[in-house]
Amino acid sequence: MADRKQQERRQRGEDFQDELRRSWRVLPKCWRMRISDTSGGTRPADEIILLESINILAEAKRTAGTAFKLSMIRVNQQKGLYDFDCVFRRNRGLVFISFLNKTTDEAYAFRFIDALRYMRIKNVQYITLDDFRKRLIRCVNLPVLFDDEQNRYYDLQGVEKCYK
Repeated sequence: MADRKQQERRQRGEDFQDELRRSWRVLPKCWRMRISDTSGGTRPADEIILLESINILAEAKRTAGTAFKLSMIRVNQQKGLYDFDCVFRRNRGLVFISFLNKTTDEAYAFRFIDALRYMRIKNVQYITLDDFRKRLIRCVNLPVLFDDEQNRYYDLQGVEKCYK
């Protein structure tokens, strides 16, 4: 039973990563590369994306719940996102979170470093969907779109505008 739930969670995450890959293809002057999984699970994030004005290290998470929890990001990913953001002024360590369940279908992008600050100030280990909706943390809402084959993807234009 636990294995099946884990597989379902993994599949939801992979579906979201596929949707984001389709989304990046729509942006002009965009180059992206998936970061391969290693046997020890030490990759710093899912992908690296180079845009005209910013470089992004991206980690994608999908949840059926109503909060982004710090525990969703492995320690090595936390370090990777944080360190990437600090290397060059144009680098951004971004988390893409999808809230998807029977009643909710919303996605947001935010800087991991901003999330850490927000959680430290609030003395919590999570950010609620309502916090994203109210923009209590700097984030970009990612509108859901569909292509001709009815594949989901997202409008990511706001990501570059917000974080450049």
